[in-house]
Amino acid sequence: MTITMTYQMISIICGLITPRLILRTFGSTYNGVVASAEQLLSMISLLTLGIAGATRVALYPPLAKGDMQGVSRVMKANRSFMRKVSACVIVYALLLMLIYPFISHNDLTHLETAVLIGIVAIGTFADYFYSLSNQTLLMADQTSYILYAIKTVAIILDTLLTALLIWLGCSIFVVKLSASLLLFLSPMVMDIYVRRRYRLDYSCEPDHEALAQRGAAAFHSIANIIHESTDLVVLTVFTDAKVISIYTVYYLVIGKVKAIMRVFQSGMEGAFGNMWAKGERDTLDRHFRTYEFILSALTAVIYSCVGLLILPFIANYTSGVTDIEYIRPAFAVLMTVTEAVYCVRIPYQLLVQATGNYEATKNGAMQEAIINIVTSVLLVWRIGIEGVIIGTLLANVFRTVQYAAFVSDRILMRDRMQVVLRVLWLVGTSALICAADTGANAALSGAGLLAYGWLSWVLQAAVCFVIASLITLGTSAALYRGDLKNAAAILLRMRRR
Repeated sequence: MTITMTYQMISIICGLITPRLILRTFGSTYNGVVASAEQLLSMISLLTLGIAGATRVALYPPLAKGDMQGVSRVMKANRSFMRKVSACVIVYALLLMLIYPFISHNDLTHLETAVLIGIVAIGTFADYFYSLSNQTLLMADQTSYILYAIKTVAIILDTLLTALLIWLGCSIFVVKLSASLLLFLSPMVMDIYVRRRYRLDYSCEPDHEALAQRGAAAFHSIANIIHESTDLVVLTVFTDAKVISIYTVYYLVIGKVKAIMRVFQSGMEGAFGNMWAKGERDTLDRHFRTYEFILSALTAVIYSCVGLLILPFIANYTSGVTDIEYIRPAFAVLMTVTEAVYCVRIPYQLLVQATGNYEATKNGAMQEAIINIVTSVLLVWRIGIEGVIIGTLLANVFRTVQYAAFVSDRILMRDRMQVVLRVLWLVGTSALICAADTGANAALSGAGLLAYGWLSWVLQAAVCFVIASLITLGTSAALYRGDLKNAAAILLRMRRR
């Protein structure tokens, strides 16, 4: 978790610097086209539906027993499949280069758009050919810190190289090509590490039967892909590239915050899966309740701060960019609430996956996807960019309720009211934070301490975080004292280690 958190913090910093440089140097159109191309290329993951989840479940038993031959057989089946997907990436990228320039609404020539897609595709190919199989193994073995250590170095080098090339006056094509080639090295390094650490025997027979749950897991992957992709795909088809740029700038903040929240997933699926496999139901229930509390508390603190700070951040971040209006209050609120709901569902989704309940929950995954697509397409015509976020929000709410109900009824065998009360506590705590921070900002403004600029924003952020933390601690102590004590005990143990 420490390595993962380090990566996410560095990723946030670098993820803000690089797009800012591109935005200021090349404009919103280039930024929007690159973001759209990356999202469309990620759609190739439709071919891998369920393979990662099924592979992790299949790897838990042989890894626990130290059966490297069993691990090798599962990995060979996975690797063989990923090699085929890598070939499809090349074909898909070529098709996008031919088709996308004609459907994209931007000021670039068809050739410029096609070249950008080809450059972005280099990194996508490297992921499928070298990286994804190895990532699955490292996550199943609870050694994903190796993955994030490699990624940390890669993203720092990428940011430094991008800044240098822009400073030298290079074109966007040279900048993106250099970055793609550099990031190609990261999956290669990971592949070398896995080969040396695990000594996998790829001459064995692949264990295709071990991936039998792939079909059911695919439904969950579809829902996740649609959650991640629908907004940009719909905006690409129905709006201008500059509108896409608005979405990507806001998602710079929201996406990085979501990545931080996902840090707390690191190793937890494997841990819960181990408890479930051993029949340790009481232990699972106790640890899951603490985990659920920690994620809820973090959601209250972090997303309250995001909702209060995102607009002044965007104002500072896009200062000097005048080709489209970036200050969209309704969009900011909707996006913040949408991702907060997504984080609420993380514990329940994680437990469903850890216990292998893909088949029993696949219908909910498909229903979530349908709600997201249909609502986003219908609303984007009438209210624009806010419409796609409303579609994602409704789908998130539906899926979160479905996951929470399933976990309560079928896994933990507990009263659903526990989830309802925890959500009410989260909402109430967030409301108190917003009210208190609004009052604090009014006092600071009256004292002349708030003005436009980054220094003022940092002061606002510090005050907001302190208020949010204190209020969340106070409501936790009042309503969830036992969970708070358990969380504190875990943090103390981590510190001693």
